[in-house]
Amino acid sequence: MLSLLKKILINAEPVETFSIQGRKPAQEDDFFVSEKKNGRQLLFVADGVGGHGHGDFASGKTVEVFKEAFEEMPNEINVKEFLYSTILKAAHQVLDKCLEDPAYKNCGTTISGFFISGNIYHTFNVGDSRVYLFSDGVLSRETHDHSVVQELLDSGQITEEEAFVHPKRNMMTSAIGQNLHIMKVDVSEPRELLPGDVLMAFSDGVHDALTDNMIFNIVKEYKNAEGLAERLVNSAFEAGGKDNITAVIFRYLG
Repeated sequence: MLSLLKKILINAEPVETFSIQGRKPAQEDDFFVSEKKNGRQLLFVADGVGGHGHGDFASGKTVEVFKEAFEEMPNEINVKEFLYSTILKAAHQVLDKCLEDPAYKNCGTTISGFFISGNIYHTFNVGDSRVYLFSDGVLSRETHDHSVVQELLDSGQITEEEAFVHPKRNMMTSAIGQNLHIMKVDVSEPRELLPGDVLMAFSDGVHDALTDNMIFNIVKEYKNAEGLAERLVNSAFEAGGKDNITAVIFRYLG
């Protein structure tokens, strides 16, 4: 089990990341935590898919595109437009590689994270990685999976309990790297953070192995303590997780 741990303290806002290769033959997860710029910060996970189709390229390229876009971001921006346009730029570059080199055919990546400006945040998502919020003792999903199982849930054909063990639970309906006319991109309206809130971005290696109730119990215990990202990732691995597993944690101190 290979691991990568970074703990960062940026302008007094604690950020933790923890990522492991786990039981997969290669590490295709990646993540990004920006420095603060004009009171803004960008954090996300990217879960590469495609195996020998170079999912690691897709997730790494997405991180590279966002890093460059954030560094060049002007003082005045429309956050939703910035997130949409940067996701589309990453998608174009990944898709172009897929089309020009047969070895990269079918590679892709999810992206799920949040853009913070002061006490306001936007979430963004493509695929089945997730953002969660822990606020005032309540855990809530802040993003909506693009997956076959989510569509079955939305239509009432299965329950959450059935979704957790469904044989198609890893089949996505959207990813960076697929044809752009069918790629789904979700960017939320602005939402407010309260002092003590915890925002979390996970690759599906976390929530494939841990139910929301299990995540809640861990976050409740570690809400104000270091080690939450590591605890969540290791708990997912110990629960039998077969995927790469990555967590990015942000605590808002107010």
